[in-house]
Amino acid sequence: MSRRFSRVAGTVALSCAALLALPATAAADPAPADPLSQALTTLQQQGAEATDPALAAATAIANSRTDVAETTDSNPLAALDAANEILTKLGITPFFYPTASINCAAVPGLPLDIAPAVAGAAGGPWPNIGLPSIPLLPQLPALNAVEKGETMFAFVPAGIVDDSGDKAGMQVAWFNVNTLKGGFADMGGATNTLVDSILANANLDPITTEIARGALTNFVAGLPAAGARLAPVETGSGTVLAAVFGNVTHNTPTGEKSCFFFPTVGLVNVA
Repeated sequence: MSRRFSRVAGTVALSCAALLALPATAAADPAPADPLSQALTTLQQQGAEATDPALAAATAIANSRTDVAETTDSNPLAALDAANEILTKLGITPFFYPTASINCAAVPGLPLDIAPAVAGAAGGPWPNIGLPSIPLLPQLPALNAVEKGETMFAFVPAGIVDDSGDKAGMQVAWFNVNTLKGGFADMGGATNTLVDSILANANLDPITTEIARGALTNFVAGLPAAGARLAPVETGSGTVLAAVFGNVTHNTPTGEKSCFFFPTVGLVNVA
């Protein structure tokens, strides 16, 4: 991602936020620039090339960061509040500020058809949920989608109704300022990604895995299907900075739309 593109993306995203009076999330104040700047300097001093995944990810995050002032609007967009609530109920820390896509919403009433969105992250072990009782199987222990040293990144847009097509398009750039490791990861559909990640860590035999898959899929069916994305990443322990951005393709009454969401940046401390 070029610096010029990042500046333009940040400006447009900020304009969308101002237009919609998007509230700053309650996650935390933006992280200071020093850790990432120092890490970038260290990588450059170590002779890291531009193609190095860690340097590329750290640069993308640095170029995506922008300061977004808190709004004083007393009636923030209800759809955005709902998206934030989804994250917090799942135990996922929202990123510093929301993002948006222009000419994207499938629901009426939003200016410029803007679809707002939020992103967040949770360090493992997460979510540590127990499956409901499954006939013919012993009670399984609490299961995790990501373990210690791993991070689950999430993206939840509002104003998208039908997301039944290809789930490719959203990405997360991550960088661990303690280990100087980083990279990019593709995000997948929320339900399938969560189920696959939990079963990958469950260490069950093949038959039990398939029985558990059906029960677990029904168990997490309450997750928002339209536009929501997840990505489990082996980030390692430490302070992890990340930027989420990319495209969501969905169906509307007038046809298929491909919506680009501008970068949103956050931080998670991973055990």
